Parts: sequence; structure tokens; C-alpha cells
Amino acid sequence: VPSPTELVVTSENFRTVLHWQYPPVSETPHFIVEIKPYNLGNYTNVSTCVNTSAHFCDVSKEICDPYESHWLRVKAVVGSQESEYVEANEFILQRHGKIGPPKLNLSRHSDKIMVDLYHPV
Repeated sequence: VPSPTELVVTSENFRTVLHWQYPPVSETPHFIVEIKPYNLGNYTNVSTCVNTSAHFCDVSKEICDPYESHWLRVKAVVGSQESEYVEANEFILQRHGKIGPPKLNLSRHSDKIMVDLYHPV
């Protein structure tokens, strides 16, 4: 069974997602995603991404410390066969995460200009 390829972690506005590619196979492949926070030192299943058929996994709720290194890995399960795990590059939310711009609203009330700033979504 081939392993997943092209693992990429994206993170915008604290929504962190692992994406991967997988070649077409005769049966529907399912995937198991695991995460390893630096302080734990071992991999554990991402409960929402065990036997998923999607080619992505939202790991936002798994990352609590924005300064800590995390590693993610995924393997494919096709029928009764499994691939090897493939590991993504180290991910640190504070370093690799992106925050979108705030929303800005300007309005004029008589001789005053009101500026309202809203957090990114």
C-alpha cells in the first residue's frame, strides 16, 4: 500500500490543518493521523482523524502551546493493509501560523470619525 505524500501543515487564525495527497487505488483509502508534542515525546492518535477518508485533518484542538514543537504523521489503510507512516516537518504555531488582518470599519458621526477594529475570524 503506498504511503501518503506531499504532507503540508497550514495554519491561519489558529485553524491548523494537515493536508496530504494519495494516489487513486481500487478501494477507498482511510487514513490515521497522529501528533507528537515535544513535551510528550510520543505519538498519539488525533481522535477526529482515525479511519478518515478525507485527505486533510484539522488539528487545531490538539495544539495548546503556541511555542512548542509538534510533529504530525499519517498512514493509509486500504482494506486490511497499511502503509508506513509519513511525517510532516516540525510545526510550531508561533513560527508557522499566520494571522489574517483585522476587519476595519470607519464611520463619521457629525464632527467625529469612529474607527472600529474587529479581530480576524
